[in-house]
Amino acid sequence: MRPHRCQPFRALLAVCVFLIITSSLTAVPEAVHIYGIHSWNDGASGIMNGKTGWTVEVVNTDYFAYDLTVEQAQRIVAEGFTLIIRINKTFGVTVPTNPADYDAFAQACAQKVQTFKPYCHRWIIGNEMNADFEGNIPVANYIQVYGKCRTAIKQVQPEAEVLVAALGPWNASQSGVGPYPSNRQWLNYMYQLVNTLNNACDGYAIHAYGGRSGDADPRDDNEMGFGVFRKWMEIIDGNSYAFTKPVYLTEMNHAADGNREPGVPKYDYPAGYISKLFEAINTWNETHAHRISCAAWFAYANGGFPGYNITLNTLMRDDFSATTQTTDYLFIPLAASPFIWPLFR
Repeated sequence: MRPHRCQPFRALLAVCVFLIITSSLTAVPEAVHIYGIHSWNDGASGIMNGKTGWTVEVVNTDYFAYDLTVEQAQRIVAEGFTLIIRINKTFGVTVPTNPADYDAFAQACAQKVQTFKPYCHRWIIGNEMNADFEGNIPVANYIQVYGKCRTAIKQVQPEAEVLVAALGPWNASQSGVGPYPSNRQWLNYMYQLVNTLNNACDGYAIHAYGGRSGDADPRDDNEMGFGVFRKWMEIIDGNSYAFTKPVYLTEMNHAADGNREPGVPKYDYPAGYISKLFEAINTWNETHAHRISCAAWFAYANGGFPGYNITLNTLMRDDFSATTQTTDYLFIPLAASPFIWPLFR
């Protein structure tokens, strides 16, 4: 019976430590677990089993009919999720390709923040910008537009965390200056990005996908699978400024090989995969000082990706629910004393 009696104490302790250590001015309660989803829909709290969690949502500065609405943001918060919002120019052109448009884009981002700031204070600027399918943005250009957006956003929400966008792993469309082999363009892009920004950012989003060739266990993947998250962390942790910034894994799934048809992964979902993903991130957090704040499964309900959605796959849903029911994967901020961690186990 003892583990069950300790559970409320551990959860309460996690909340107290998080609130004491973080400086956010938001009045919305913060998640203290790593469990997350991408593309919320009503009823998503049903897979959480009372655990706190995250959701990643998207708005575009160009018109898009299916953008997140304020009413949806209200319902997300009411369901107990901590909201992260990604701001794009539009799908396929994640930030403007012309530097002459950067100031206007930054102001448009600030307007989105003004609209949603009662419900969110974490904002990702763009998405997989190194890839040709998201605009093929050079490192220096992204740094420039990110900086303008960060400045504009903090004018309307000073406590905002303006996050550097996640890169597309394995994509060779753009490269950067770094120590990795020439056929690891995405790593060199990340290296140049991190080591040019230094302290001029608030945190990082990262993406990691597994399941290559139908592999059912992502826990031992190398950088060409789910293990790419370790490479992102290697680069971030190699910079003394970036090491102090929060990191959010905002997309993970079993689709490293792409699609067999639009919106459907090449390989079927393997039983237990979601549980193994969360286990891998929890293991990282328990063995490294710089911890990953959340891990979001892509996706809960995304109309463009029916084969990825928990809402359409009973096995995915059962695995996610079983994970939140049987585990207690807490996030403890970097600033917490290492002596606190054992109290949570």
